[in-house]
Amino acid sequence: MRKLIPLILLTAFSVNRTSAQDKVSANQTATAPTAVTGKIVDGTTGKPVEYASVVLLRFADSSLLTGVYTTPDGLFTLPRIPAGDYVLRVTFMGYDKFEQKLQSDADRSLGELKLTAAGTSLAGVEIKSEKPEFSMQIDRQVFDMSNMLAAAGGTASDVMKYLPGVESDIDENVTMRGKSITVYVDGKPSPFGDTKTALQMIPSETIDKIELIHNPSAKFDAAGGGGIINIVLKKDKAMGYNYMINVSAANPREANGSVNASLRLRKINFFGNFQQRYNQQRGSGYSYRKNMKDTVNYFIQESTNRNINKGSGGRFGFDYYLDNHTTLTFAGGWNHWDNNNRDSSYMNYQDEYMQQQRYGFRNNTSGGDGLSYNTNFNFKRTFDKPNQELTAYVNYSDSKGNSGSQYRTNYERPDGTVYGKPSNQVNDGENHNRFLDAQADYTTPYGKKGKFEAGGKYTTRNYENLYVANLFDYNTGNFVISPLLSNNYSYREKIGSGYVNAASAIGNLGYQVGLRVENSQLTGYSFSKDTSVNNSFLNVFPSLFLKYNLPNDHNLIFNYSTRIDRPDFNQLLPYINNSDTMNIRVGNPGLKPAFTHKFELNYGIYFPKTRNYFSTGFYYSTTNKLIDRLSLLDPKTGITTTSPQNLATNNSFGSNTTYKMRIFKWWTHTTTFNLEYSHIFGQSGDRKIENENLGYSINLNSNFRLPFKFSGQIVGSYRSPRVMPQGTYKAMNGVDISIRKEFFKNNALSVSASLADVFNTRQFASHYETPDFIQDYDRTRTSRIVKLNVRYRFAKIDPNLFRKKKVQKEEEEEEAPAAPKTNGRELGL
Repeated sequence: MRKLIPLILLTAFSVNRTSAQDKVSANQTATAPTAVTGKIVDGTTGKPVEYASVVLLRFADSSLLTGVYTTPDGLFTLPRIPAGDYVLRVTFMGYDKFEQKLQSDADRSLGELKLTAAGTSLAGVEIKSEKPEFSMQIDRQVFDMSNMLAAAGGTASDVMKYLPGVESDIDENVTMRGKSITVYVDGKPSPFGDTKTALQMIPSETIDKIELIHNPSAKFDAAGGGGIINIVLKKDKAMGYNYMINVSAANPREANGSVNASLRLRKINFFGNFQQRYNQQRGSGYSYRKNMKDTVNYFIQESTNRNINKGSGGRFGFDYYLDNHTTLTFAGGWNHWDNNNRDSSYMNYQDEYMQQQRYGFRNNTSGGDGLSYNTNFNFKRTFDKPNQELTAYVNYSDSKGNSGSQYRTNYERPDGTVYGKPSNQVNDGENHNRFLDAQADYTTPYGKKGKFEAGGKYTTRNYENLYVANLFDYNTGNFVISPLLSNNYSYREKIGSGYVNAASAIGNLGYQVGLRVENSQLTGYSFSKDTSVNNSFLNVFPSLFLKYNLPNDHNLIFNYSTRIDRPDFNQLLPYINNSDTMNIRVGNPGLKPAFTHKFELNYGIYFPKTRNYFSTGFYYSTTNKLIDRLSLLDPKTGITTTSPQNLATNNSFGSNTTYKMRIFKWWTHTTTFNLEYSHIFGQSGDRKIENENLGYSINLNSNFRLPFKFSGQIVGSYRSPRVMPQGTYKAMNGVDISIRKEFFKNNALSVSASLADVFNTRQFASHYETPDFIQDYDRTRTSRIVKLNVRYRFAKIDPNLFRKKKVQKEEEEEEAPAAPKTNGRELGL
């Protein structure tokens, strides 16, 4: 934490330095939207230029507002432009880029805009190229990923570590404010199913921005108490082609490579990507437990592990533009994975005087591989009426996997004599999962400021799991199937839903009211244990969003929504995981959904001249039937059994503050501070559960633009202890540094290097304290990692790319002299 104090003091100094400028710059007012029209012509011939790209950029940060292509007559219209300062940019192959600053406060006709042939200099407007790293919308926080150097060459899993309020544990399980999340890609549920796989399948270089939606509206699925993380991918639909190649390597043993490409013709846009990944991680664990039920004794366990993960995947598809209003998209992808793991443990059993009674060694090996496919179809229809839209999509995915493992354990007394018989267990597993999502949405404006949305969705999830555990029988000398440890399980989810949203404004107050209804049917059956799950729920999820625009670019936002955490397949699966003989994990087919009510109040202000941004907010949530893990001790064996339970009620309230400042022209800095109080209370059987904690976290992100096309980044974070039902997760912190160098005129080549966890402090630890036992558990893995990343991208934007070749061929045929007429004999045939 001491290492972060200088950055905190720097933040405070910078706030004082810029506050005077900020107050002066907050003076914009809003007026009704306007239209901008014009005609693009050749500066020499005066002929219209067809299919020129016309885009409107916000002058403050160069972010894109809207854009169109010119008609065959060179005409363009940019409708519904809010009042403000902009830059009009026109590009077309063979001409210099045209830029003109304009102020939109009324309908404007720009007349003829003349393009100059390439090679002739044209005075332009200086544009600031960077986009805001952070912005607050009525229902989400938006983070730009273009400058996230620390995650270069990685995946979306790596990006999660640098988002304020998002936590990723040592196993890459992601939560927001301690609660489960749902991953969306481009506004739709990820086609790759579970959260971990979805994040690992997305190369960080393909991510444009990430949206954290803590309180999703009725339009989104109600699943996930923490909310939704929407990953918006980069898109380039300009006429022509572009591709990007990315290669990275890191110590100790990590390598990743990806290729992304797109080709846009007049009516069709092809796109695709392929990635290959290899990662080897080494780690260790240490557990110290004092057992206090009936008699006092101690158990100490030390372990080392090595995990190798390999995989490849890709996604290919095309957009087909039927007309100016209708777009069809077809896409398909696959993901192949292969893993190999090894774990060795030393177990030390001590009596109440901490004298060793026996010790043991356990060696586990495991591995698995699998392949998944996904296919999706998207339909989008816009209308002449602005903001009227009809969309629909269907996603289907199919995944199959195989796994195998072996556990071998032997015990000895302190004098070296054998204690009991060694155990030997061999396991085999198969799984087959099939997911289907189908959704349709309709949006239309009403009145002067209103918007109405409605839609429906149907989802099915089918899981099939077979696990066979074989124990070595010393009497027969053969392996025998264990009915207790084996399992054959089938599980299905069917969820039908519908929603309506209505939004409008009264004066400076904007509002959005929504209602979502979901009918869930969850059925499961264990063929080996003859147990079943059969649950049906009909739930209503209301939502409310209010935004009040205060003078001088200030705004106040309030929102409320209801969320549901349905138990997932792995929690319901009636399995027994004995890979750690002293810490058994089991599933719970009797789990019920948990419901969360969430309230947020946020205040934000943007300062256009300095481009600084400040936001602060307060939130409260209450979760009933909280799903969390409960550990119980068997005093006879000293074994703890951990299972998911509907434990308690969790009340949390806190505040979140973000300030993004421009310290100098070349240095921007963002600080995010979160403070949260959490109180968990309830009953599990005859056990009373209660725990509370006041915690906080701080994220610091500094970006530097240096001479000679160098840029740098320093990211630091600290998270204080966080509460759980039977203890706390201990504090964690880390600092990462990165630097990037860009080459060539258009920055086509970039090379970056990063050092993760500079001070080697990003480790995971927990503390359990119950009436039966006290346990401290620490896990470490390779965290100080040096990574080198190389990216090359190339694009050629030309609407007539292929048509010109055809015209050129026709011209050559016309200019060629006519061949003399002849017959077959004259040609020697």
